[in-house]
Amino acid sequence: YSCPWLVYHRLIRTSKAFVSDSTECNPYSLLLFGGSMEVQASNGLIVLDDWIRFSANARIGSLIGGLRQKVDGLLEQKVADPSLDITGSMEMKLITDLLRHDGV
Repeated sequence: YSCPWLVYHRLIRTSKAFVSDSTECNPYSLLLFGGSMEVQASNGLIVLDDWIRFSANARIGSLIGGLRQKVDGLLEQKVADPSLDITGSMEMKLITDLLRHDGV
């Protein structure tokens, strides 16, 4: 795999673990759309869902947190008004670039 993370819909454990509906996931995908995020500035960490740890300075955590809030707001607007086009928004363009180029 080219990415260190894999997201999946279902995990079944029998004699082995079987994963279905899975896809590779880069760190920015997890940071932007993953679960709860905690920035531990003193440790230089961003922690998702109390177990996924990324080494990053507090500034990166703050920027990602702000972008997540903006995206949540856009998605709430889109749900309230399905005809709303959010593809041209600055936030969506930034996210597209981050994911497409893996933050580079």
